[in-house]
Amino acid sequence: MDKVYLITGGSSGIGLAVAEKFIKNGDKVISVTRSEKKIVRAYGEKPHLEGVVDFFTGDISKQEDVDKVVDYLKENYGVLHGLVNSAGVLSTGTLESLTVEQWHQMLDINLTGPFLLTKALLPFLKRAGGASIVNISSIAGLRPGTSIGYSVSKAGLDMLTRFLAGDLGPYNIRVNSINPGLVRTNLHFDNDIIDDEKVYEEMIEAAKVRHPLKRIGEPQDIANAVDFLMSDAASWISGVIMPVDGAVTQENSFLPPKDS
Repeated sequence: MDKVYLITGGSSGIGLAVAEKFIKNGDKVISVTRSEKKIVRAYGEKPHLEGVVDFFTGDISKQEDVDKVVDYLKENYGVLHGLVNSAGVLSTGTLESLTVEQWHQMLDINLTGPFLLTKALLPFLKRAGGASIVNISSIAGLRPGTSIGYSVSKAGLDMLTRFLAGDLGPYNIRVNSINPGLVRTNLHFDNDIIDDEKVYEEMIEAAKVRHPLKRIGEPQDIANAVDFLMSDAASWISGVIMPVDGAVTQENSFLPPKDS
């Protein structure tokens, strides 16, 4: 039987790569996104997914939209084998510069949304007889990044993962986090942090030298990790906070340089 997966933020970046990975595996994919424009862009980037991925428009930080997702799943699928909470927003800023509105938006979408959706979809996940949840967190949840709101929301998401691993384990539902480092996506453009391609490429080049593996991530790197955690090969893995970051969180500037 084909497995049924639901991905939030599945119209761009990491979420879209995960959707493509599942489709290649022969599974069914529902993708929840807030933006119709991103769906159109997704079809432009990956036209082979049009009519294959089941795109659904909604804001998972709003209970009324979560209820619509539940109704849609009930009417069309009835079961859910996996949930990938990938939707996220980013606003940079410190305590002094971040606005209260930006703080609430990041907590609502990055943390409250996964809580609301997971809670609402639990009956469908139970029905699968061995479901898996993967939360797309960030290394900013493991160490402070450029945004107090983003770092706190992702640290909270990691704790949600760990709590749910214990809470839902008796239902044979596994819950894990993947914490990407810098990955080439539209995140900085979509959140109006960068609007110039040249500036973005300069940021990418500067970031490479901080990574022991000397490259930043691609969406497929994260999709591969999600695919593993969803698979039977990971059937005894739950509650894991997994950095997928080119070892950037292990970077040690005290080590002598290596000969190339």
